[in-house]
Amino acid sequence: MNLQTLIVAFVVSYIGSIPPGTINVSVMQLAIQKRRRAAIFLAFAASAIEFVYAGFTVQFHILLTSNPTLSTYFKIITSVALIALGLWNILSKVTSESVVLKEVKGRHGFLRGVVLGIFNPMTIPFWLAITTYLENDELVSVDGFCFWMYLIGLSAGTFCLLLTVNALGSQFTKVADNKFLVHRVPGIMLLGIGVYFLLKLVL
Repeated sequence: MNLQTLIVAFVVSYIGSIPPGTINVSVMQLAIQKRRRAAIFLAFAASAIEFVYAGFTVQFHILLTSNPTLSTYFKIITSVALIALGLWNILSKVTSESVVLKEVKGRHGFLRGVVLGIFNPMTIPFWLAITTYLENDELVSVDGFCFWMYLIGLSAGTFCLLLTVNALGSQFTKVADNKFLVHRVPGIMLLGIGVYFLLKLVL
């Protein structure tokens, strides 16, 4: 189960990090400026912050699901959250060009990666909802050593996606601005998961 948890977390995190945001667009910007080492520092810092955030999020998830009464309500809220995330993705008009960034300064991007990682509010609700679904369908486990495998997988997925952005440079816009691939497909998947999860609870 350890290996499965690691792989599933990695894949979900990699795909979930594709939609254009301040972090991946910052990495792209550095890559275009031929500052690829700075981009790697930024990617590492942002991934490290996500590791910490996800750790707190999963612990909160464990606390909620350990109480049978709270667990039922929490699963309903999670289903609604997944549906909302799906609709948000489907209706989203965010592109790499719409993410306004100031010029990246400094010798490397580590500090910027820390700041951007801290001020990334979508991380917590996203991983709270996704973790609940993945564990409920026994795709992952967050018990014992699997907890660490899960965190390593999701932070590694984010880091590898950012390394991909660094390698692609300006070509990343071709992927990031493909609304069907980046927004519609994940949106439909999240919407479907949320509806499926909700139906399992009420039927």
